[in-house]
Formats: sequence, C-alpha cells, structure tokens
Amino acid sequence: MKDCILLRYGEIGLKSKKTRAHFEIAYIKSIKDALRRNYFSDLKIDNLGGRFVVYCEPEAVSILERVAGIQSLSPAKQFMFKSKTDLLKQVEKIGSSLVKGKTFAVKIKRIGKHEFNSLDLAKEAGSVLYDYSKGVDLTTPEVKIFLEIRDKECFFYTSIIDGVGGMPLNKNDKVLCLFSGGIDSPVAAFQMIKRGCNVDFLFVNLVGEEVLSDVSKIYNFLITKYAFGYSPKIFVIDAKPLVTKLKSKVPDSLRQIALKIVLYKIGEQIADKNGHLFLSGGESLSQKSSQTLKSLLFIGKQVFIPMLRPLLTLDKIEIIKIAQKLGTMSMSEKIKEFCNLSEGPVTTTPREEDIEKIPSFEKEIKDAVSKVSVTRGVLLVDELKPVKLSKNVISVDIRELVVQKKNPLKTKLSVPYTEIFSRVNEFKKDSSYLFVCEFGVRSESVASELRNKGVKAAGISISNYLKYFKK
Repeated sequence: MKDCILLRYGEIGLKSKKTRAHFEIAYIKSIKDALRRNYFSDLKIDNLGGRFVVYCEPEAVSILERVAGIQSLSPAKQFMFKSKTDLLKQVEKIGSSLVKGKTFAVKIKRIGKHEFNSLDLAKEAGSVLYDYSKGVDLTTPEVKIFLEIRDKECFFYTSIIDGVGGMPLNKNDKVLCLFSGGIDSPVAAFQMIKRGCNVDFLFVNLVGEEVLSDVSKIYNFLITKYAFGYSPKIFVIDAKPLVTKLKSKVPDSLRQIALKIVLYKIGEQIADKNGHLFLSGGESLSQKSSQTLKSLLFIGKQVFIPMLRPLLTLDKIEIIKIAQKLGTMSMSEKIKEFCNLSEGPVTTTPREEDIEKIPSFEKEIKDAVSKVSVTRGVLLVDELKPVKLSKNVISVDIRELVVQKKNPLKTKLSVPYTEIFSRVNEFKKDSSYLFVCEFGVRSESVASELRNKGVKAAGISISNYLKYFKK
C-alpha cells in the first residue's frame, strides 16, 4: 500500500490526442519542478490516461494545488488486489477508522474487466464498513469514500481538492507583465501564468528603494509559489527622473495618461529586446481615468506591441477576492503608490489632438531602459523597515508542512498556512505573535487578519527573522 496523489486536468482533456500529448509533457515538467523546489526528489509519476498519479506524501497537496493545469487532486492510498474479497479486506483496513462514529457513502469509478459491477461493489464496501460507522447517508454523508479501480489496482481517497486549473506552461509564449506590486498587477500576472504563459516582470520604480523592497517580496512570492517550469526575470527601471520631466512638460489633466504611455513605451522596448510577444497589465475597465475605453484606445495607439488585460472585465471586489486567495492582498495594500502626479480634474476621454500636448520622451525613455537592472529568479533586496519585535513574542512558522520538516526554523509554534485561518481563535489578545514565511507575504496576510481581531501580530520573511535571531 502506497501514499500517492491523484491529479486531474481540465481543458487538456479537450485537446486532440497529438496536442494533448504535447501539453502532458509540459504538465509533468511543471509538476516535477514544483515538487523539486520543495524538497521532493526521485518521484514516480504515472500517466493513467486522463489521470496522473504522483507517489509521495500527502503533504505535497499544498504544493501541487498551486500548479497551473491541475484542475483537482486527491491524496490517496494505492494498493493492488487479487480478488473482490481481497479488495474489500483492504477497503475495511483503510476505511474503518475513517468512518468510525460518522455517516458515510461509497462511490466507485471502474476501468477494466472485473468479476463485479460498480453498484454491487459499492454496496458490499458499504457493508464491510457499516458496523464501524453511524450509518450510510447517500445524500449528505460526513465521509465520502471514493474507490477508483483500474484493472487490479485501486486508489482509495476521501476528498477532491480544487487546483488552480488553467493550462500548463508553454515554453514558446513569453509575456512581459507591467508590475507595480499593487492589488491588481499580481493578480494579472497570476492569471497569465495560469494560462500557460512564461511571464516576466517589469517594475518601473516611480517612488524609491522602500517600494522596491516591498515589490520584491510580492514578486518573489508569486514566482516561487505559482510559476513552475519556468524561471521568470524581473526588469527594474528607475523612472524617477523621467517622472520629474513628465510633470514639467505635460498638462496636469493629461499626466495620468502620459505616464501610462511612458510605461507602455518602456515595456515595448524591453519586450522587443527580450522576445516577449505581448505586454500584460492589471487594467480593469473604467476603474481609473486611464482605464476608460477611450483612454485605453488612445494609449494603445502609441505603441505597436499588443496588450493583454486579463482583469479587464473584473470589478475591484472580484480582483480583491483573487488577491486574498493568492495571499498577496495584505502586502499589496502596503505598496506606496505614486500619488502626486496630478491635481484637479483629469482627462478620461482623450482626443487625437491631445497627443500633441504629450512629448515623446524618447531620450528619457532610452536613458532609463539603458540602465535597466535584470534579475532571473528571486530578487534579493534588503528589507528597509525591519519588524520591531518584543522579547516575549511568540514566533509561528506558517510554511507548508513538508517544507517545515525539510528545512526547520527555531520557532515556538508551527502551523501551516492552509490551516491557520481555521485556527485564528487559538491566538490570544494578551500575547504577541510573529508569523514567518519565505518572503513575508503570507505571514503579513495572517498578521493583518489577526490585527483586525485585536491580536498583536506582525509578519516577517525568513531572512529578516534569521537576522533578528542572530543578534
């Protein structure tokens, strides 16, 4: 009997046999990359035809549920059987403790030729478990038992967990995401990753080093938690001198639109030099003055590269829900925005003649792009505002359980992020808590939730946590 995880894909199954084989190769590559990054190695992955099975500990679910292309997954027990009697004995062995004192139901999926049919097997499996349970409930059972049988092999599982869905990585599709680290752009980047794109990031810094430190945390979090099968790049450009020039040369009412044109032109030059097919951004229709239909049309005409807008039809509430689910929301709220660009009314319906009032900034853009900083993978930036810690703080490691086991930290508590929101009542108002994760993004999300409940809490990255404990 072996621990394993059953994986199911969605859209890939709709492809032709030849095309599906191509996507399955990318699918397996992303799965292996995700597990390798999280201390799993020498794994066996089988293709069962529309199902994949990974033989590893069930803790890997928290990693695999973030891999694009996986529609759903189930931690399972796999075993071989010789006869129906043998099958039922093993079902009883695994299931008796699971149904103890609870109602249950058994569902069968079966492929191959057997001495039994699915309906009869479900009844007999129910019979061998019945005496351990509170009874059978086919409508709303407390425990659902699934038996997936393929010839003489059986997979026993009790849950079907949603994955992110979408498509696995396609090595030929490069997209450059305009990335500010605010609420919208991380969600937009995730949506493009989910569609199988190789997403690189462009951060045009309008503020200073402090915001770069915070943006790097969100970028690092996204690429390590969701971008598998590809190591993204981030392009960082200092645009503060350019913005100063823009403010002196562009009428107040057109500055928001002018800035967006400058960002597009910078993105176009970076994309042209690095083989990106599209730009991508977090624009949502009519959310801002530069995001009306006429503004988007006007801005888009100033560049030749096409723009993808995965959030175009989503409202702010929908975007926030995705950001909260990803875990980027609390950190994104801390990103300092560039707010003093315009005063008074701004143009929402630009006219063709307005372009004459906006200089090309060709030289300034060229100078900014020539000084671009490029990093592949994790962007290491010093944290400029370390968390102030009290001596009696209770430190809590919220990384995935398997990561905690493989790479332990000396914290007082260990609670995986997937469990922590169901255990918030365990954290008391008369104590102080410090939550620790890789880059301080999920830890800040947890701390923010607890602060809203009146609990003293802060989030911190591993690097800052280790600096504190070295003192």
